[in-house]
Amino acid sequence: MDARYFDDWRVGETIETMGRTVGEAEISQFVSLGGFFEELFTNQDYMTKSGPFPNRIAPGALTFAFAEGLIILTGCIHRVGLALLSVEKMSFKRPLMAGDTIHVRVTVADVQPTSKPDRGIVTFDHSVINQRGEAIMECTVKRMLRRRPS
Repeated sequence: MDARYFDDWRVGETIETMGRTVGEAEISQFVSLGGFFEELFTNQDYMTKSGPFPNRIAPGALTFAFAEGLIILTGCIHRVGLALLSVEKMSFKRPLMAGDTIHVRVTVADVQPTSKPDRGIVTFDHSVINQRGEAIMECTVKRMLRRRPS
């Protein structure tokens, strides 16, 4: 997909990213890098015996990071994205586990020009969906994007 300037987005428009299967090693690397040393994320024996799920789960922050990466991979904000302004109403519906395949459905909720003529704000609703079609994370993201040059 080519980069999409502020002027190219329309309220109600939806795009979907490619899918991505999450590996055990990726979860372990993220947990170590971020310092998420909680047994939910590090201890399979704990999860098997007394955890809320049968397997280790990924931190919610990793789910969000994967979603952002998948959106960037579409190319839609390459060289037009100026800032991630806010992430609102983030909710986690289900855990992300190794072996899950996710993709992101992105729907335009609002477009607002700014006082500067070279940029605008687009509000997107993101839904991270697993291989069973279940939403595992939802949030609303505001991005500042360049306007199309005149």
